Formats: sequence, C-alpha cells, structure tokens
Amino acid sequence: MLQRSLQNRFSALVVLPMARLSYGPEVKKRSQQLLAVLLDYANDELDCDEGTLDGLRSQIQVHWQTEQRLVVRTKVRFLEALTKIATTPLTGEQIKEALRRLEDFLELLEDNRPNRGGSETWHFTLKLWHPRRDRKANLERFEQEWEQRRSQKSKQSTQKSTTYNAEVAVVEASGDASETDMWWQWCRDVLEAQQYQRLTTNPLTVGDGVAFELDEVYVPLGLVERKQQERRDTEVRADQGSKLYEAEEGDTAQFALEQFLEQLQQPGLAKRIAIAGEPGAGKTTLLQKIARWLLEQQALPIWISLADLQGASLEQYLLQDWLKAATRKVTVSTELREALGTQFNQGRVWLLLDAVDEMATEASSALAAIAKQLRGWVADAHVILTCRLNVWDSGKNALETFTTYRNLTFSHGDAVSADQVGQFIQRWFHQHPTLGDRLQAELDKLERRRIKDVVKNPLRLALLCRAWSLSQGTLPNSKAALYQQFVDTIYEWKQDRFPTTWAQRWQLNQALGHLALQGLAQANTKFRLSQSFVQQVFREQSLELLDLALNLGWLNQVGISTASGEKIYAFYHPTFQEYFAAQAIADWRCFLPATAANSTVDLEASPLVFSSQWREVILLWLGRFDISATEKTAFLQALTAWEDGCGGFYHYQAYFLAAAGLTEFPEYPDAESILAQLLRWRFGEFDSQEHWHCYPFPAQEGARVALLQSDRTQAIAALEQFIQSTSNFFARWNAAYSLGKTFDPGNSVAIAAMTQFLQTLQSEPLRLQIGESLGKVDPGNSLAIATLTELIATTKQDSLRRKAAYALGKLDPGNAIAATTLINLIKSAPEQALCLQAAENLLQLDPGNAIATQFIQAHRKPAPFPKLKRKTKSQVQRDPAQAIASLEQRLTAATDASSQRRLACQLGHLQPGHPQAVEMLLQLLQSQRSTTLYRRIGENLREILLQEQLPMIVSTLRGFGSATQTDLTKDKPKEKPSSQAQECYKLLWYCAQQLPYAAFYTAWHLK
Repeated sequence: MLQRSLQNRFSALVVLPMARLSYGPEVKKRSQQLLAVLLDYANDELDCDEGTLDGLRSQIQVHWQTEQRLVVRTKVRFLEALTKIATTPLTGEQIKEALRRLEDFLELLEDNRPNRGGSETWHFTLKLWHPRRDRKANLERFEQEWEQRRSQKSKQSTQKSTTYNAEVAVVEASGDASETDMWWQWCRDVLEAQQYQRLTTNPLTVGDGVAFELDEVYVPLGLVERKQQERRDTEVRADQGSKLYEAEEGDTAQFALEQFLEQLQQPGLAKRIAIAGEPGAGKTTLLQKIARWLLEQQALPIWISLADLQGASLEQYLLQDWLKAATRKVTVSTELREALGTQFNQGRVWLLLDAVDEMATEASSALAAIAKQLRGWVADAHVILTCRLNVWDSGKNALETFTTYRNLTFSHGDAVSADQVGQFIQRWFHQHPTLGDRLQAELDKLERRRIKDVVKNPLRLALLCRAWSLSQGTLPNSKAALYQQFVDTIYEWKQDRFPTTWAQRWQLNQALGHLALQGLAQANTKFRLSQSFVQQVFREQSLELLDLALNLGWLNQVGISTASGEKIYAFYHPTFQEYFAAQAIADWRCFLPATAANSTVDLEASPLVFSSQWREVILLWLGRFDISATEKTAFLQALTAWEDGCGGFYHYQAYFLAAAGLTEFPEYPDAESILAQLLRWRFGEFDSQEHWHCYPFPAQEGARVALLQSDRTQAIAALEQFIQSTSNFFARWNAAYSLGKTFDPGNSVAIAAMTQFLQTLQSEPLRLQIGESLGKVDPGNSLAIATLTELIATTKQDSLRRKAAYALGKLDPGNAIAATTLINLIKSAPEQALCLQAAENLLQLDPGNAIATQFIQAHRKPAPFPKLKRKTKSQVQRDPAQAIASLEQRLTAATDASSQRRLACQLGHLQPGHPQAVEMLLQLLQSQRSTTLYRRIGENLREILLQEQLPMIVSTLRGFGSATQTDLTKDKPKEKPSSQAQECYKLLWYCAQQLPYAAFYTAWHLK
C-alpha cells in the first residue's frame, strides 16, 4: 500500500508538474474550496443558476451514506464546471491536486476506483468530521487539521507552536515519561481508581468476602446493530411475489465482541456509538470491557458516570474534576487544560459515558443535553455511551446519528447457540460446582420456564446466583419476586455483622421505599440523592436506619456535590431504587387515576402509566406477592379499558403496558384477550364483509414490540392459536416466521405451517421466500433445502435461479449445487448485471473464490446511486441569519409544492421549529399531493418540530380529513386509509409519544 502510494505521488510529480506535494496556503485554499463546493452541492445549498446546475446533476452523482459519509462519482471536467458556477474557478489539475491532498494528506477521502489509472471517472467517499449540515464546523476542522499536519511535516525540527509549548510544559512537569505515555498512564490511573474492572454486584457481596473481577464471571454477549427497518404500511398480495414478513430482532446482523472491537479500530471518522438496553442488560459491563481494550490499544479512555455530573457540563467535568483526579493536583494550570484539548483534537480520546438515563435531568431531555455538550473541542473525541432503551426510544432523539447497538440476552443453548446461562452459573460457582449444577437443574425444569426467561438478563442472573448460594431455596417466578428474594437473602446474609429484627427490616424497607419514591418524583435528581434529602426522608423514620442502609449496602456514597459540598448517595443499582419505590405504592390508582373520557381530566398532571421513567416501577408493583390478584386484575382491566377521549393514542399505550404487565402477573384471567388484540393490531383481521384489513403502521409496530415484552409463554401460545385459526395466508406466514424465528426458535407449529405452504403453493417466488424462511426457523430443514434445490433445477428465470442458489448456500454452507449454479450464471447469464450479482453472491458464500473475484475485477463498475433528489439550492452563508432571511424570501416566492417542501425543510434545519417552515409543511400536508410527497412532508415535520409546537400539530390535525382518517383512530378498520391520512396519523402518534396525556388531551379538544 505504501509503495503504491509513493508510486502514485512520483507519477504525479513527473507527469503533472503543477501537482507538487505542497501543503502551503494556496493548495490549502483550493482544497478547502473544493470541499466546500462538494458539501454545498450535495446538501443542495448552492446559490447559482438552476438551469446550469440541473445540467450537471446527471454528471455529478452524490449519495449520503450517513450524516458524515458522502459518496461522489463524477469526472474532473464536471467538477471544473461546478467550481465555475459556484465560486472561484479551479482548473482540472488544481482539482486533481486538491483531491489527492484530501486523500493522502488529510485522509478525508477514500478512493473507490478499482484502478486509478486510465479512467476519467473519479469515484470516492468523503468522511466528514461533523454532520453534513454543520458546514462551518467541518471547514473549521479542515483548517485545524491542515495546519496541525503541516506543522508535523514541516516544523518537526523547531516545534514552535503554542500548542507544543503547552505540551512541553506538561511533559516537563511529569518527569521522564513521554507525553503519550503520560496521558495514557493518567487515563489508566483514573479508571483503576474508579474500579472499572469490578463486577457491578460487588458492593453488595464484598463485605462477605465475595467479590469477582470482571473476567472471572464474564460471558461475552452478542451485539446487534439496531437499524431503522423499512416496513410496509399496506397488505402485500400474492401476485406481487414479495416478502411480507418483517425483520424481527433475530433478523438483524449480530456481532461477537471481537468483531465489534475490530470495527472500533477502523480509521476515519470520530466514532459515535450508543449501547442501548434494558436495566441490567450488561451495558456498563460492556463499557468496562471496551475501556480495558482501549487501554491495550494505547488509546485514552475517559469514563464518566453521567449521574455524577449533577448539572455540570462534560467540558466542566473534564477540565476540573477529571484533570484534578488524573494529575492529583489541587489546581490545574491553563497549559494543562490546553494540552488535554490537544489530545481531543488529535482524536486519541474516547469518552465512555455511562447511563444517560441517570442524568440529573428529565429523561426526555437527557439526550438533547448530551448532544449540546458534544460540541467544540469535546466533539473531537470518540464517544461511546450507554442508555436505557425506553429513554433512547422515547421519541425524538437528538443523538439519532449515533450508531446504536444492543446487547443480546444470555442464551440457554440450542442447535445454533451456546448455553451462556449455564456458562455464567459455572463461573460463579467455580469453587462450588455441585451448587451450580443444582441451580441449573432447577432452572431446566419445565415449570421454571418463566423465571428461566427472566434470568437471561445478566444482572438478574447474578442476583439469582448470589441468592441461591446463600439460601439454596426455591426459585421465584417473576422479576419482582427475584428482587424480593434477593432483599430477604441480603438480610439473612448480613445477620452476623449487622443483625436486624423483622421489625427493623420492615421499617428500613419502608424508609427505603419512601426515599426511592420521592427521589424518582424529583426528575432532576432521581438517581443521585443529596445528603440533606436522604436525611430528611429518614428523619421521619429514624436516622439509625440510614446507618443500617449504608452498612447493608442498599445506599452508597457516590460523590460530593460541587455546588454545596454535601455527600451524594445512590441506591446500589437503579433497579433496586425502582423496586423499593414499587414497594412503597399501596394503590394502583396513583398510576392511572379515573380520568376516562366520560370523567373530568386533571389538566395539571398526567397518569404515570404514560411516563417512561415509571414503567419499571409499575411492572415491579404488578409482581408484588403482597398485592392481591383482585387489585392487580382491576389495574390491568383499567389499562385495557382506558378511553383517553382524544383519538385512542393513549389507549394503545395503556394496552401495550398491560401486555408487558403479564410478565409479572401471568395469572391475569383475561390475558388471552390482551394477546389476541395485540395479534389483530399486529397482523390484521377480517371485517364484516370478509375483507382483510391492517391497522395503521404505528399500531402494528407498537403491537410487535408489546408482544416481545409480554409473557413469553403466553405469547407463544397466542401465536400458535392465531396461526392455526386465521385463513389469511400472508398473516399466517408472517406470524409463523415471527414465532419460529424470534419467540420460540424451532417451534413445531411454525415449522408445520410453513411446511404446509411449501406443499401446496405453486408460485415460484413465494416458494423461494418461504423455503428461505423455513430454513431460518429450522436450520438444516430438509424440505427447505429440497425446495430451493428443485427451484434451481426447474425455474426458467435466471434471476430466480440466482436467488435460490444464494439462499441455498446460506442455509446449507458448502452446498455444491449452490456454488455450481452461481458459477454457471457468472459464465453464461445473458445479462452482465445478473452475472455480477451471482459473482457477489458467490464471494459471500465462498470468500476468495477465484472465479468470482476475477469476474468482479474485470467487470464491476461503480455501484449505482439512488436517483438524485433535487433540492433547493440556497447557499448556507457563514452568517446563519442571512441564510435564514434568504430562505424565508424564497419560500414566500415559491409556487410549486416540491420547492416549497424543500425550502421549508432547509429552513427548519437551519432554525428548528421555524414558524414559516412548519406552517408551509402543514399546509402541504392538508392539500392534495402525491403519496411520496406526503411521506417526505411527515418526515420533515418530525425532524424540525420543537416540543412546544406539538400541541399545535395535534389541534391542527385532530379533525382533518375525511371519515377514512377518523377510522384510523378506532379499533375496527373500515377502509384502506389514504397516504395523506396515514401520514397525519403517524404525526399524531408521534405527538402522543412525546406529550404528557394532559397536554395532548387539551390540544385535542382545543376549539
């Protein structure tokens, strides 16, 4: 690679005398100019003659892969023409020189051409430092990177820059260590002081001599990248020959930890990664593993528990708290702070931000708070953060550009996965293997299926292991019972050192419950509790109980307030705060007051059932053994019968929560009807005229998630019943695939249904897709393999033969028929595109295959781009006010709907919530437009709306449209809704996810 690079540069020096390896101001200016022009063109922000620009659109093809990756395919002469109409003209040689400097000097450009010589076409990817629309930040970073790299190349002997002088001062203060080693040592020392390698359960076990290092019990969990799936809003007919089944959790690509870490090593852009998951899912543990790996890579990991910020910004924490801890100095010099900034600028720092959901702010604004703080020099760091799923998915996400991963749960072992639960138990009981074997045997009993599903969560499994080692009693049946067992076990375990009577335990539990409940009610300090606050709550009971809570480990000091200097406390784990809070609630009516449609709505407050931060508390309340089944039943009945009086949007939310509640209260007498309703919303149903109708897409998606969160055993039974009773082919297929792939891998009912499809269907495309589905549900299924093999032999369509061969090769690795078929297609297919697809398929099945590799090298052309979207060409000025004023004028003058939408979208991105932009998009949504335009208008509105504008959206769209739109809010579908109605409904659903019930209700009834 180095030799090739040197040859290219030498060639440039000989053939192109103008393209010398210069890094001076003129070359920098031209390179920056070209970058700016490409950004403006790709963002549709060029302010120039539209007719001339339209002539270039087919010649300069651009595609945004992500917010920070731009793919370009064109020829130099077209770039030359672009610079003429945009800014100061550049010659062809100057453009080539600029492109090379973007590649070899700034490492901003990836050359995608198979061969660099002999072709006029340039096909490359630009990797930006900041999101695509942050023009100013990208160009400023260009300036910084250029000067820094030029300094390294041309000023190494003198090292006179101000930044260097600051660094020298730091190095001199540190003794003989090199600067790099010094920063690495500091990062390691702080991490070790934070005990980043300890098991998170240690605070409750260490007092008895039971403490694990992370690696002693760590079982690597798989990771899955969470991607936005495209889902169809309408029914798929048999004559379309398309897949109906939608991607469930198991369909998304999975990664082992090693693969994930390899991705972190990829050079280029600053990484922005989120690890989202349920409480106790192993998010912090994964972050601990990443921290150690980063240290091994000589990177600079900085761990920040976000609950410890207590209102401070990341910048303040880094420059004050972290630097003081790292250097062990009382005060930190300006030079040292500048030196830390330099490490960020060089991209060496990795910010590991743990628990966004525990920040001292409302959950709905926590993500936006982090986004605002990841700016300036802090933004130069790589960032990996953890967050609970309910906060990450709570609606508009200010960190939506992050690549999001989720830990998979522990597996119990089957034909394709290891028994990770068993591995963890063996490691926990490595000194007492017989005890571990007894626990595994108990979990394997059929009647323990529910608790076995619960302990796939790593934290809960650890708690179960500890409780089992102490009590060796019976297993609980729910999550709440598991926590109750652990609480009881802790008291017994600590009895020798901190003896307690039953009365003291009851009093302490009561005090902890009140503390937990009042803490959660104070959104800004819900998981970090000040000393004065804790003492005030315990003073109502007894301050002696506070000492006992600290001795037992239920409460721990986690810091000192920088504002007041008082101690800050936290529960051992947030899940225990939620558990104790649930114990303190006597009446379910505090979750859901009687504010149905025929009652008076309390406009001062919203029911807690619609607040994400109370979800776990509610579920744990349902699992309490001391609450009567009658009360729990009444609560779930109230949830399912909830009539919100404003379109039914909160009726869905309440129903979905009731479905999740079945995990804690599976004895609910009407559980079957809850699950049956979810299945109707998910897959559709016949109306009175025997026409199959599907519910609005948001309801379908909400039902899908609710089924996954409901009691697994009962959900499986409901799916089996649905598959066996419904006569709609596509609904049965979809349900069978969901059942056999996600809910119960290898389920016999799912396999039987798809087997019957293959035995009766004649359509070749459908047989192909169902055969592939069956092979995924039942790996190695002989009928699936035989069906695909038969299709290869009998079909007259080469394209179908290729798909069948590829599917067969994936289901049966090494299958000779699959490989031979693809090779024959490569050699003989009449269409080159088909040959190329076959070659790419073969390479995926057989990496390194010589025939496929040779064909691709000889014939592959640059990948086709999506159809270029014409957008408004408004120059984003360096002065945002000028750009906004220009867009306002152009929007006022625009007459066609497409231009109005584009201009409004641009205006809204420059100034989120801009009234003129929002008003224009709403007008367009309410008039007759094309299906595609409606969808884009809806997307644009969700992107630019501010929270305070949502009530206006509700009141505007509430009564809009025909009776068809009104039918969307009812339980029984009538007719297929229009695209316009669907987008209005999606917007209303979005508002319901964001707004408290009282605010939505008020807006809905606003006259």
